[in-house]
Amino acid sequence: MSTRIIAALAVVCLLGLALPQSQATIWEISKDWTLYGNLDQDDIPGIGAVACGPTAAVNSFVYLENAYPWIYDNSLTPVQFNNHDGDEDIDAYDDMIDAALTLAGPNYMNTQPPGGTFHDSFIWGKYSYIEGLVPGMTRYEAQDFWNWQNHVRPAWVDPVIPTWDFIYGELFDCEDVEILINGVYEDYGHYLTLTSFHWDDVANSGWMDYIDPATGTLRVTNIWLDDATGQIRTDYWGEGYQVSWISMAVSESPIPEPGTLLLLVCSGVVAGACLRRRRHR
Repeated sequence: MSTRIIAALAVVCLLGLALPQSQATIWEISKDWTLYGNLDQDDIPGIGAVACGPTAAVNSFVYLENAYPWIYDNSLTPVQFNNHDGDEDIDAYDDMIDAALTLAGPNYMNTQPPGGTFHDSFIWGKYSYIEGLVPGMTRYEAQDFWNWQNHVRPAWVDPVIPTWDFIYGELFDCEDVEILINGVYEDYGHYLTLTSFHWDDVANSGWMDYIDPATGTLRVTNIWLDDATGQIRTDYWGEGYQVSWISMAVSESPIPEPGTLLLLVCSGVVAGACLRRRRHR
């Protein structure tokens, strides 16, 4: 196939998949949740109760390995030959536990009871971990409301409240996305690995699917925009109870840019790695 034809296909893919229509009101992106990890933070020895940060990151690493094996293979959850889950065999779940323990260590996220993982240590630790294992092969983007105190904030971290179009756009571009939710009225935080995002830009509400590190399973939560604060709020802990808001969203994907990978999706090479759909009125 000639370079001109390939370029033309890329334009068709990008125009057909990435550009919004003027009448669009429902924005939906769904990724294959079975490509993600199923690690439960309670299985992380010593820090299970506060291990949502490294657990959410590891569940996303499994997605990167499954969706882009020609880049990551088993690099992000390498075999460690340890047995943590009580099974007779050393398996992939043990490898996820080992990766989470490494991430939680002082060289990366520095996850400690009772505080857990600070937002800047989560972003910096995940970036450092990936670059240490697969250097120069990943691009990063983030929106983070909080001030950075433990590390120098990278230029690719935008110090703003995460917006729905940023989260949607990153997932749409086949990027891996984790978010931090914090209590509006209570002092708590929890990390989640997103697998889908659905938003009505007229009602300014929708829902999202995610792998919850508290269970290692797929869950769904309602989301809506609070006009007074600009926060995307959730009912993660139950409708009308302990309302939370999305204070940080960070994404990563392999280089080359996702636009190039969309060309491969159009040709069927990586179909299933990133499923997308948009409805129009």
